Amino acid sequence: MFWTCFKTSYACFSLAIALTVQTFVVSVQTEPLCKMELMVICLKIIKRWRGELMAVLAAKSVLKETDSKVNRARSNQLKMVENRIGFAGLESELSIYDTYESANRVGLDSDGITLCGMLTGKKVVHCDDVAFDFLPQQSFVMSPNQHIDIDFPLAKEQAPTTCLTINLSQARIQQISDQLNFKNKPMMEIGEWRYRDSDHLHMDLSQPTQSLLERLVALYSENSDERDLMIELGISELTVRMLQQQARNFLLKQLDYDPELTGLHKALQHIENYLDLPLDTEQLQKLACMSRSKFFQRFKQQLGCTPGEYQMQRRIEVSANKLKQGMSVTQASIESGFQNVSHFSRRFYLRYGKSPTEFKRLNTLAEC
Repeated sequence: MFWTCFKTSYACFSLAIALTVQTFVVSVQTEPLCKMELMVICLKIIKRWRGELMAVLAAKSVLKETDSKVNRARSNQLKMVENRIGFAGLESELSIYDTYESANRVGLDSDGITLCGMLTGKKVVHCDDVAFDFLPQQSFVMSPNQHIDIDFPLAKEQAPTTCLTINLSQARIQQISDQLNFKNKPMMEIGEWRYRDSDHLHMDLSQPTQSLLERLVALYSENSDERDLMIELGISELTVRMLQQQARNFLLKQLDYDPELTGLHKALQHIENYLDLPLDTEQLQKLACMSRSKFFQRFKQQLGCTPGEYQMQRRIEVSANKLKQGMSVTQASIESGFQNVSHFSRRFYLRYGKSPTEFKRLNTLAEC
């Protein structure tokens, strides 16, 4: 590269000399010159030569400095720590992050409502003075203007830690909340359907929600005319699931300080107290002081499922926590109300997309 520039500069230098000499010769041929005029012409030639020479030296200096920087970069190559791939929708954005190097206390700030999902590896999230493991097939929601710190204990070049984030439109969430409030009149004790900043939804994803996220990832990467419409439908479903889960969590928290707040609270508390027993719907109706049809209608409005489905979900969630604590599959199934391990395994797979044994193994590895 240097020699190419040098040759180019030298050619220009030679051309300038030739033009100067040619001008000098023409001047001599057309009219006689005095000594003073000859000295002026010689000075012009010298100045032009000196200017061209300085240009060549300057070019040589710049190229030398450039070569030095390149050599330094080659001897000290930068290593990629994190890679991001982004896809934009009309009112949302999907990002997939691969982290290739372990790190501690990496700060992250959210400027909107952001749903995070782990794909591979492990993170330790420090949020509101609490630290928790963030593992594959789990969710976590960051509120607007929230700060968290993240550890990447297992990230390495050969096995990066991978997660996805979906930035959700606050206006769209409010629009869906308004639709839910119009269709399903909320209980006074629970309040309106809305996004709750205090509930970060750190939990194991259900198989339907996990499948929805996988469909959304595929849709974002498509290039079809229906892409944006399909994405918005998927985001709407994801938002409804998120709001339903927050409302359910809010109900369960209310049980801790006032289990008899309403008839529905009494019914929920009874289910929690007797998870390992068959569901007694007549007793639930009496506790709620409602007719059968009214009770089932109100229950599904607030929790998005029937009492029987709710009991099964809670049994599976309780058994998952027991497996994380190291309990055997058989013991966890019995203590959660299942008398048949095969039936428990089928239900568990429908909920989490993996067998109890695989679920326990993955969570045990994550603790290492």
